[in-house]
Amino acid sequence: MAKIFSPNTQYTGLSASILFVNGVGETSDPNLLEWFRDHGYIVEEETTEESVASNDEPDTPKPIEEMTLPELKEYAEKNQIDLKGLTKKDDILAAIQGASNGSVSE
Repeated sequence: MAKIFSPNTQYTGLSASILFVNGVGETSDPNLLEWFRDHGYIVEEETTEESVASNDEPDTPKPIEEMTLPELKEYAEKNQIDLKGLTKKDDILAAIQGASNGSVSE
């Protein structure tokens, strides 16, 4: 199952038959995934190798500077950091760093 991230992080509704809640939807349909990519959405697909690797690796947090946009959004959500109106990776990164005073809590 792949996660699809809407350019509008606040969007809740149906797009191309996929339900989005707070800018995130899910599907495994390859045609829809390609459509969303073509229309500016971020598609994060889980591969079998990633699943196996994530189970083998110790639970070491990734530095926020190395996180992808979807990872930053997930981090902010987990840590209750408000990203309202922010869509660019650099802006989101700055908001997270500002909220945590430059350090990532573990």
